[in-house]
Amino acid sequence: MKRCFGLYLFLLLFASLQLWAQESGQRTDNSAIPSDGPSPMEGRVPNTSGFTVLSKATPDELKNYPFRILAVVRNHWFPQLRELRSSPGWKTGTTVIEFEINRDGTLGELRTAESSGSAALDGAAAQAVTASSPFPPLPGTYPQNSLRLRYRFGYDQPASADAPLCNGPNWGAHSNAMQLTKVESGITAPHPLSNRDPEYSDEARKIRYQSRIRLAGTVDTNGDFTDLCILVPAGAGLDEQAMTAVKAWRFEPATVNGSATPVRIHVEVDFRLY
Repeated sequence: MKRCFGLYLFLLLFASLQLWAQESGQRTDNSAIPSDGPSPMEGRVPNTSGFTVLSKATPDELKNYPFRILAVVRNHWFPQLRELRSSPGWKTGTTVIEFEINRDGTLGELRTAESSGSAALDGAAAQAVTASSPFPPLPGTYPQNSLRLRYRFGYDQPASADAPLCNGPNWGAHSNAMQLTKVESGITAPHPLSNRDPEYSDEARKIRYQSRIRLAGTVDTNGDFTDLCILVPAGAGLDEQAMTAVKAWRFEPATVNGSATPVRIHVEVDFRLY
């Protein structure tokens, strides 16, 4: 945990770790493909999401609760994106939804604080929240009777050359000639030797925006973290900050039968505030 500019930066290294060996000509395993867009061959656009806590609270009081809610809401939002992209209402825009979670996890007041300019996109964002209810009860350490959150749902946001989306096979950043196969037994996972914490972006800090980013990268035989791309973006400049930081991470390489081997891993980076 690192304190910087009055913020908490929390990295989930190897959260829900998935390893992929790079072997040309092997079977492609699609189980790692996220449900936030079309198939890899169709290309992807950044659809971003994250939140601001409107209630007065501390991390000790809320613990990981807001990120549990983010995961649930995303699980109801991502599946809608494929259908929305083929609808007349699809456009670049951001929907902002404000809502309240009661002590028992039931959904309280909900309103659209900012429209994307498309009723279909606004409706999908609101539906992702309402379909997530009832939520888990508020933490016992949180003293208030309700928690107010502001969610930003960014549709078809501008792409960033500094934080490219994963578009290759298995959502990797590889050419078609490089196939990925799921690692079975016999491979020793890479071990982190050093990591650099990302900085908050000015844009996100200004609006107290928090989110979770999932990246994919290859730990090569030298222990460098290479071929990085974004699987699940956050927006507000956080993707670029995460990418800059993880490029500097170093590992003890994965091994198979005692020999170093390159592997594909997924990592999650949480940007959270005090």
